[in-house]
Amino acid sequence: MSAEGASSVEIPIVIDIESYLAKRGAHKSFGDPALHKSHVRHSKNTWQRLIDRQAANDHTLAEKREQLRQEFYELVALGILREPTRIERLIRTAQGHSDNESVQAARRLLTKRGIQW
Repeated sequence: MSAEGASSVEIPIVIDIESYLAKRGAHKSFGDPALHKSHVRHSKNTWQRLIDRQAANDHTLAEKREQLRQEFYELVALGILREPTRIERLIRTAQGHSDNESVQAARRLLTKRGIQW
């Protein structure tokens, strides 16, 4: 076997869709936390403009997320990316803080299957 044949095999990158979207700048941040603070006082017009602008930004973000979702699944189909398996997701969850219930559940499931997390 030549060295050229060995280098042509590409290992797909393991990434879940939410991580992919976050890396591409489309994380789940709909709405502006500043708009929800009760101590912020604005005139009615200013307040309405803020709300309208944020709604437009949310719509743009939703469109961008949808485009990136399609791109992600195209890359998965091409074999460039791969979604993590259930066990890989459990291992990632199990590495969280031990007080978190989902972390404890993931650790129990992995221990039951004999997998060292």
